[in-house]
Amino acid sequence: MDSKTDLQLRLVRQLLTKIVDGAFETGAHLREIELSQVFGVSRTPLRAALAKVTELGAAERGWGRGLYVKASPELAEQMLAALPQEDEEQIKEQITRDWFEGQIPREVSESYFRSRYGLGKKSRVLELLSEEGVIVRSPGYGWQFEPTLNSQDSNDASYDFRLLVEPGAILQSSFHYDKVGAASIRSRHERVLNSQTRDLPELFRLDEEFHQFIAECSRNPFVIQAVAQQNKLRRLLEYASLIDTGRLNASCAEHIEILDALDAGDQKRAAGAMTQHLMKAKGSPPAFKS
Repeated sequence: MDSKTDLQLRLVRQLLTKIVDGAFETGAHLREIELSQVFGVSRTPLRAALAKVTELGAAERGWGRGLYVKASPELAEQMLAALPQEDEEQIKEQITRDWFEGQIPREVSESYFRSRYGLGKKSRVLELLSEEGVIVRSPGYGWQFEPTLNSQDSNDASYDFRLLVEPGAILQSSFHYDKVGAASIRSRHERVLNSQTRDLPELFRLDEEFHQFIAECSRNPFVIQAVAQQNKLRRLLEYASLIDTGRLNASCAEHIEILDALDAGDQKRAAGAMTQHLMKAKGSPPAFKS
């Protein structure tokens, strides 16, 4: 993959993720035109990504010129874990880690970023960090880091806020449980719990998507926005390697307990399980630097 661009590698990662998540089932036809629309790219880099996915064994040629999914979700997950990190992802992680550890001032110029991290004029790193809520533009050519969960007090305050919002979201009259979406999330949780290996990014992504799923079931735009923002803040903990894998494993089991209650139509029990889940997470905080 050394000769491939970051875009091609990103597309390979997205294609494999679709297989892992069950969006592309074994035997599904991979059509270039449809996929280019799904991922918002031209067919040239997509064709290169499909060639790599085929080389990995995740897809195969069928009758004629058609391309079809070959790998199971479990096998695609192994392929995903073995992919190299994109250059942009490595730089993003380094910038975030440096900010988290206090090595960068909160307000910096764009030239500072470009000089310190060797960013070219076409680099998308700063825009990607902005999309993730890590930095925002300041007047002129500067950037400013957003407040983050880099202390015990800020971590506790975040969970106190979530305890007010997320259990209450389940009890709202507008709450509509998406059983199809829940079944997909449940199967992925069970696959992770039954796996012999523990992949931190996958665990983190599952945790994030579960809470966003519950928020979206509330059909309250303010709840959805609030949970999305909390997820962005917690993303920095993953970059700084402060998330406890064991705690994320326990979270998977607790998520299933919440889904069990919702499957039974018991929103009150589900809200109580969500409260207990968040309290346990608050009681197992990251080991912040002093």
